[in-house]
Amino acid sequence: MDRTRHGSGHRTSLGIAYGVLFRLAGLGWVLSMVLQACWHAMAAMSVPQQWSLDEYQESLYAGAPTLEECVYQAINSRKLHKACVAPATSWMPYVLLLSLMTIWWNRHLRSLYTRSGASPTGIKEYYILQFVALAIRTMGWYFLRPDAPHLTGDMLKAGHLFVIMLMVLVSVVNPLLEYAANTI
Repeated sequence: MDRTRHGSGHRTSLGIAYGVLFRLAGLGWVLSMVLQACWHAMAAMSVPQQWSLDEYQESLYAGAPTLEECVYQAINSRKLHKACVAPATSWMPYVLLLSLMTIWWNRHLRSLYTRSGASPTGIKEYYILQFVALAIRTMGWYFLRPDAPHLTGDMLKAGHLFVIMLMVLVSVVNPLLEYAANTI
């Protein structure tokens, strides 16, 4: 009776497995956001129209560039050859699939099950925002990948930066606004 009086009886019934599932889903969601943001940043740096023709031809390698060469090129010239972006591009469908599999995760979802009397407010709007953001992220990957029909260099760069800003708004600014609304 003492445990139920303090609210820990319901928490133990949730079980360790659900706690691990919530943590893994949260990790998967964050990982998918970070990996896609990195891909968009790398792809924005690889747009060839921002390079002079000499710089672009100097960046061509006899074979595929190594990871060290790509990192060196990104740090020193803030530009990347398309061959540096290609391996990350092939992983993007899996990253988007991970996002789809973890779209149900919500940082407040676990507290709804562990606190008695907690009511989900704004959950419908949260999931609508997540689905819209995932749709835009998927379209951004589809239309901005290197083997897709190309836009001009400035349009490609703007498209990549737009998707990065959307991801920042969804993953950082939205929770901050939600926190501020709950504390007022």
